[in-house]
Amino acid sequence: MATARLKDEELADRALELFRRLGYEATSLNQIAEVTGLEKASLYYRYPGGKEAIVMAVAQRVGAWFEGNVFEALKQGGEPGDRIELVSSRLREFYGDGTKPCVLETLSLPGGPVALQVALRGALEQWLHAFTGIAMECGLERAAAESCAEQALIEIEGSLVLGRVMGEKRYFLRTLAGLAEKLGAA
Repeated sequence: MATARLKDEELADRALELFRRLGYEATSLNQIAEVTGLEKASLYYRYPGGKEAIVMAVAQRVGAWFEGNVFEALKQGGEPGDRIELVSSRLREFYGDGTKPCVLETLSLPGGPVALQVALRGALEQWLHAFTGIAMECGLERAAAESCAEQALIEIEGSLVLGRVMGEKRYFLRTLAGLAEKLGAA
């Protein structure tokens, strides 16, 4: 059976889409079993902690994606504006051009384990740190760079919410189109 050979990464990706849409509280182990094609017993075998362990694996997978595709990409060589554009492109991919909800938002809803809240806070701190670093590289002083990083993250997150509620991806796309300028690269 093909689903019995489902890799942990694929399981986490499938569970991510549930958690992204429903949040922690509303996502059930039955739903995870359904989208992965695995029996609940198989899920418990892989993740003895059940849903809590699965959501932590999802958070770890998302964190690794951001580490490789956003944080590290902003540290590479080349022009800051080019790196920001690369990150914008990758964010468009991760968020389906603004059609997919932000997993940080949905997983931060009440009901999740404390370890998840700690991981989400750490992810946002990393994101702010990476944006502050690139803004400083663009010539902004630390205080201005931190302010620009915060505003950029607020706009990204806000555009995802606005786009979801309004059924329009243009808010997110416009936000990413202005990201380089927001972080001082234009």
